Amino acid sequence: MSNDTKARPPKLPEKKIGPFANGVGVAIWLNEAEAEDGSVRQYRTVTVNPRRYLDSKSGQWKDAASFQQSDLPALIFALQTALGFCFSKPVPGQEQAEAAGLEDESGE
Repeated sequence: MSNDTKARPPKLPEKKIGPFANGVGVAIWLNEAEAEDGSVRQYRTVTVNPRRYLDSKSGQWKDAASFQQSDLPALIFALQTALGFCFSKPVPGQEQAEAAGLEDESGE
């Protein structure tokens, strides 16, 4: 077991959309994974924040397992915005890979 006492700073999302009423929102994360060839590849994931409510018995805020009908417009907006962000902003390193692929196809 390592005695490394350096704590990593918390990982922050690349983009947050929301939170809206009842805590509904979306976060976009930039992740890394090592490929079989040893290179590091980046990719995005999206998380949906659960609806939050105040438990009347305990007085604690809790996460709900479902959404209410009134949450759906904010959730749809957040997901559409996340989709637009993911399609409009290339993953770092993706531009070079696509450019290399175009050069290979053109024979240059």
